[in-house]
Amino acid sequence: MFLLQELRRRKVFRLAALYIVGAWGVLQVADLAFESWDIASSALRYVWLGAVLGFPIALVFAWRYDITAHGISRTPPANAGEHIDLSLRRSDYLILALLVAVAIGVIYPLAVQIRDSRLTQQAEVIEREFEPNSIAVLPFDNLSGDPEQAYFVAGMQDALIAGLSRISALRVTSKTSTARFKDTVESLPRIAAQLGVAKLIEGSIFRVGDRVRITVQLVDAGPDKQIWSETFEREVKDVMLLQSEVALAIAQQVEVAIRPEEQHQFESVESMNPAAYEAYLKGRFHVERFTPQDIELAAQYFQQAVDIDPDNALGYAGLATLCAFQAQMGLIRPQVARERCLPSIEKALELDDSLPDARLAYATHTTWLLYNWEEANAAFQRAIEVNPSFAQARMFYSHFLTMTGRIEEGTEQMRLALELDPLNPFVRALHGVQLFMADDLRGAIRVTEEVLASTPGFGFGYGTLEAAYHYLGEEDKAIAAAANIYRVNNDPEAAVALESVYAESGYVAARLNEAQVLEGIFETDHLRPLAIGNVYEYAGEVEKAIDWYELGFQIGGPNVPYLGALTKT
Repeated sequence: MFLLQELRRRKVFRLAALYIVGAWGVLQVADLAFESWDIASSALRYVWLGAVLGFPIALVFAWRYDITAHGISRTPPANAGEHIDLSLRRSDYLILALLVAVAIGVIYPLAVQIRDSRLTQQAEVIEREFEPNSIAVLPFDNLSGDPEQAYFVAGMQDALIAGLSRISALRVTSKTSTARFKDTVESLPRIAAQLGVAKLIEGSIFRVGDRVRITVQLVDAGPDKQIWSETFEREVKDVMLLQSEVALAIAQQVEVAIRPEEQHQFESVESMNPAAYEAYLKGRFHVERFTPQDIELAAQYFQQAVDIDPDNALGYAGLATLCAFQAQMGLIRPQVARERCLPSIEKALELDDSLPDARLAYATHTTWLLYNWEEANAAFQRAIEVNPSFAQARMFYSHFLTMTGRIEEGTEQMRLALELDPLNPFVRALHGVQLFMADDLRGAIRVTEEVLASTPGFGFGYGTLEAAYHYLGEEDKAIAAAANIYRVNNDPEAAVALESVYAESGYVAARLNEAQVLEGIFETDHLRPLAIGNVYEYAGEVEKAIDWYELGFQIGGPNVPYLGALTKT
């Protein structure tokens, strides 16, 4: 009791509380500062260690001394009189010097460890070897002073990536992986290491009226050394010519060979209707935002582009890509997609058969809606031929190959897709699906759980976990994944119902109840028959599952080609 009273009187508890609050603040600042100083986040443990080791030093100080408006003084004894001299004596200066020496002895080696961790990380970044012709275009800066031009600046990055991607000697990272580095404080070597490239392109866009100026610089990412920088300027109607000019200049600096057919593509670029091109760019901008409202706006802008200029191949390619996306996600019925998507695809290819997006749209249409394997295989190969760095094409081609039994080829295409778009959670999640189709269930679980853990709010992948855990016999985890699917789709009541029936009556009962509920709302909610068949299969009702699979096959749709690859019984 006496010790507690003395600790309170000497204000040790108060200083301890202040120390903890201050140490927490230091840790928060360090966490933010380490990123901008290129210090590995793992080095934060040294700050934690310093805070812990410094705590007893602070307690010793609090026991013996007070901090007043006049400086440091000795803590008075409990029975001290009014006129006691509390000024520091020679022994106090020695004690304080000792405390400072101990604090320095604690802090200095930890600071050295933090410094060394930074140097080690930088050395690792520099020493890592990447393909010398691998390159990434970082988000451009908007120098126009008008935030409304964000769509145009994003479109310029898109166009340059598209231009560079036509050069087969280059490996160009997809825009989706570079997007996270917009306004970043990370160093270029660290960015390059995360993207797996040897060179980076930084740039800025300045637009005034009908004039566009683009400034780009090419950086050797390992030593963080600028190789080349140049400024280009043209009118908006000639912006595609501008991007071709920039792409060819970069290729020359990287010293890669350009094939005759690639050179011809650059030389055949023509001026465009500025209003149609701007409408197209706005459509692309909204597609990438990936909300239902933005998808609707994107469709309007793409349609506007082709209304303004009926010969605008990019606008038709945008409509084709959007239609293919809506069909793949089940947003439009298969029979509607078969009728609606193909005209836009054919028109885009009629106007420009070298457009990678239109080529991919045709490949996905013939695969997941027409089930024409021979034509689809040729279409995928053509899409990759016109854009060797087309990660999305390789990703879907991987699924096509794996579904049709060419698992090794599918695995290689997925490896290339991941290499070209390493930070895209959708590509990584579809890698999980590909592993599942290749019967690597544990691998599928590992990859999918990594994606979900590293990407808050990203819900795609729970279906892979549900199926993998089901076939592995891990019922608790299969139910948890299935419940998460309902939660992601804003149906928490269905999730709770599934979990409740499972807790009360077991796995088969929960699955059977789920299947019967889905069957009851099939017509009103436009559920895919194959999804209902899956749940009946999980419940052990094989005959009912087959009935729903047959219905799904008759209706058709993007899930039908997966039927043989995703079922394991």
